[in-house]
Amino acid sequence: MDLLFLIISLIYLILHSLFLYGYVRSSFLKKQTRANKLSVSVIVAARNEEAIIANCIKFLKNLKYDKNLLEIILVNDKSTDKTKDIMITETIGYKQFKVIDSNDLETTSLKGKANAIDTAIQKANGTIIFTTDADCEVPENWIEETVKYYDDRTSMVCGFTLIKAHKSLFAKMQSLDWIYLLSIASCSSGIKMILSCLGNNLTFTRNVYNEIGGYSNVGFSVTEDLALMRTIDADKTYDLKYPLNHRAIVMTEPCNSLKELYNQKRRWFRGGTDINYLGYILGFELYAMNFVLLFGFLFIDPFAYLLFVLIKILSELLITVPVYKKLKIKNLFKYYPLFQIYFAIYGLLLPLSFVFGKRINWKERKF
Repeated sequence: MDLLFLIISLIYLILHSLFLYGYVRSSFLKKQTRANKLSVSVIVAARNEEAIIANCIKFLKNLKYDKNLLEIILVNDKSTDKTKDIMITETIGYKQFKVIDSNDLETTSLKGKANAIDTAIQKANGTIIFTTDADCEVPENWIEETVKYYDDRTSMVCGFTLIKAHKSLFAKMQSLDWIYLLSIASCSSGIKMILSCLGNNLTFTRNVYNEIGGYSNVGFSVTEDLALMRTIDADKTYDLKYPLNHRAIVMTEPCNSLKELYNQKRRWFRGGTDINYLGYILGFELYAMNFVLLFGFLFIDPFAYLLFVLIKILSELLITVPVYKKLKIKNLFKYYPLFQIYFAIYGLLLPLSFVFGKRINWKERKF
């Protein structure tokens, strides 16, 4: 038994060593120097976000990019509150902003956020599509920095989104969680086996989106951004990049309650089930490692258990420490031991939650 779990831990170490190689490749991606800048369309789809949409727009106004090459499309996604009114009021006098409604469901086969984003893309003029969310704050150099990674072979550039961690211990745990998971995503991109992305800091070319048939061809998913990434990646015609650039980090709010976090994690887990074989191997390893971390002391020799824990922590630090330094993240590492317990508990419980039903609740919609 002890030997079995030590073998599992060594595989975990090998995986993270592979990710470290991917980190090096993603960390030093070549940037392009262009005589002519690319035209850009930023899309924000919002449903019942009257409390936060004005703050999102405030940061969008501060974007440093040629206004003649920039349009920002705010999509009212069937809101029942004052979201659209606030969009209109906050953008008066700003010619780069457009406020539109998502297509009526009677005229499209698309659902939810995919419908809203597709509505905007069909009206967009930009060569590059940027997407973010209503609860996000984009940096002023977001566009300027991201477009540098586009060349003739690049179809998609993913970016890091960090959770504001100053509010509470609960927020800090969520922030550490995102840093680790997005580090794996970036590293996996570096070895050409990308595992995930986030739609709140995602960019892709409009031409490639149209070439693959858009969201209509991608098919329904509760994580439409991830489904789009997989469809583009499956073609293998173009490159997908996930650079580590601290000047292009988007900030977002943490979940405010366990219920909200539970719904978010269930949605991500459901949307992430159709992944490549590297994802399945990593998923098994994560589950096994978390199980032994919490309960291994009950049935493993104390020395073997200690060795197991050390290998687990060392494996994860192989990629998180370089990412922390590269992205200039501070004041979170002291919470890392507590995060180990947090990550293990939810990692074990999340798959079990689907035993009691597969329905996903998100933004007052059920899928």
